[in-house]
Amino acid sequence: MLGEKRSGRFVIPGDKIGVIEEFIPGYGTYVVDGAIYASSVGFLSIDPKSRIASIKPASQRIYAPKVGNIVVGCVWGVQTAMAFIRIIKIERSFLSGFFTGVLHVSDIDIRFTKDILDALKLGDIVRAKVISEANRTYHLSTKGQNLGVILALCSKCGGTLRLKSKREKKLQCEVCGNVETRKIASDYGSGNL
Repeated sequence: MLGEKRSGRFVIPGDKIGVIEEFIPGYGTYVVDGAIYASSVGFLSIDPKSRIASIKPASQRIYAPKVGNIVVGCVWGVQTAMAFIRIIKIERSFLSGFFTGVLHVSDIDIRFTKDILDALKLGDIVRAKVISEANRTYHLSTKGQNLGVILALCSKCGGTLRLKSKREKKLQCEVCGNVETRKIASDYGSGNL
């Protein structure tokens, strides 16, 4: 679905829209090395006459996460003890922009997590709970059965990872067969954002 150039397609920040030879970048987009990307959450709009590609916001209301909210986001950065999550959805509402949350390794699972990369990786879609707003930062937790990674891609080839063993939290790439582990939500792979 990434790279599919269809008007009306739901996009999140960083999704590739096309290239400048095909489209003119419009509202809600940015250009890097000739490629056009979404800069906000919304729906792709391509004007067939002008060839302008823009993003129509998914929501006109401005929402901000609060302590206790369940959020969905994409992992965009990983360090030794923490991951950075681009929050794109709060409860049932998609955001027109995004917020950044921080997930500390100690807030990943009720069981000890030694290496954060055993629990999540760049590009994973994660469901988490906002546990604090200390220092003007949204602190997140994936402790809980329905919290954790809800969609992951293979770190070797980029294929979709399917559930191989729920008990062992093993995921297998449907393209290359690579097996990886994550801290998965109980409904991993169901498509429920």
